[in-house]
Amino acid sequence: MSAHPQYAPVYRIAINDTEIPAAVRSCVTSVRYEDGIEGADQVQIALANPDLQFLRDHIRGLGAIAIPTAVNVNAIGNVGAVPGGLFDLDNKVTLALGYAPAPEEMFLGEITGVAAGFPNGAIPTLTITAHDFLQRMTRGSVSRGFGPIPDAAVIAILSGENGLLPLIDPSMIPLDALNTIGNYLFGTATKQSGQSDFQLLNQIAARYDMQVSVDHHTLYLTRFLKEYEPRLTLRYGQSLLDFSPRVSSVGQPVGVSMRISLREIRIDLLLSVFWDFDRESIGVTVLPAQAARVAPSVSKPVKESKYKAIRNAIGVANTVVGLIHELRQKINNRLTGSGSAVGDPRLRAGAVVRLEGLGADFSRVYRVTKASHTLDGGGYRTSFEVQREIIP
Repeated sequence: MSAHPQYAPVYRIAINDTEIPAAVRSCVTSVRYEDGIEGADQVQIALANPDLQFLRDHIRGLGAIAIPTAVNVNAIGNVGAVPGGLFDLDNKVTLALGYAPAPEEMFLGEITGVAAGFPNGAIPTLTITAHDFLQRMTRGSVSRGFGPIPDAAVIAILSGENGLLPLIDPSMIPLDALNTIGNYLFGTATKQSGQSDFQLLNQIAARYDMQVSVDHHTLYLTRFLKEYEPRLTLRYGQSLLDFSPRVSSVGQPVGVSMRISLREIRIDLLLSVFWDFDRESIGVTVLPAQAARVAPSVSKPVKESKYKAIRNAIGVANTVVGLIHELRQKINNRLTGSGSAVGDPRLRAGAVVRLEGLGADFSRVYRVTKASHTLDGGGYRTSFEVQREIIP
């Protein structure tokens, strides 16, 4: 017997920890959940809105809403036990999606948008949009300095200001300590220059070759993803409905380089980071810029900054880590693809899946970078995007 039997697809939606009333549930036409390894996860709930029943007392903060004279006001009053302000912005939303009898909890966030539709010759609609708590960090922009404190402390400040609990990969600590010493000695520090908290957080994450994600109220800053073995197998013609692989070498070299200037000793260096396919390892070379012109190049430089100020070995280390981050993104985009499958809540961003029945070239293990789960009149299905992860 399958460990994940598929019966009737079902969903559960709760707003402010209370399941939506039957009067609302009966009007739901589709539920869509999207997640990705970058940015906030999102839920969209589409409702039929006959007699504009959800435009009265259920969305607060918009002022008085004029009801057209042709609308049956008595019908509006007979919606059922639907509490006022049900679709207020910032109301807490949870979603469970899957198959009876036990759908899997997929999402926790808050309402961020409400959109009404009045199509010609069709029933009016209402679409409720919710994002996870990462979206709080995208609101507004700030310019400020943090002083010579560790980046881990900056992350804690940003997390606390947005009601999140930070969880930082311990591998960040050694380089963070070196950066803190350099900030103290040379009077430099992390600054937020007209950026949102999310932009600054991504800037810090790239400095340490890490990724940002949110799960419930916890903000994760991790260098390595949590999963390395396939959690499920999809076979073309069975659970895998379609798949479109793409192979490209455009803009994806085997190495990246940057030219830096060490001001203290007045010397230019060319830092190169490359991927050794034979040994399946990352290599690093450091050459004087003049010697690099005549030495066999490991890779064509794709990024140069001739006058970048590097004060010491800490700056060199930071530059190398940034190049590794750039290299991994480029190499891992050589083989990508998109497809759709029979609805499966296990298909989530960051998951590792095995695709079979696609021939020798494309029957491989992939990392899911984006997934979209849709439950509507056509049933439950999952579309996804993947990449072949060469550098883990």
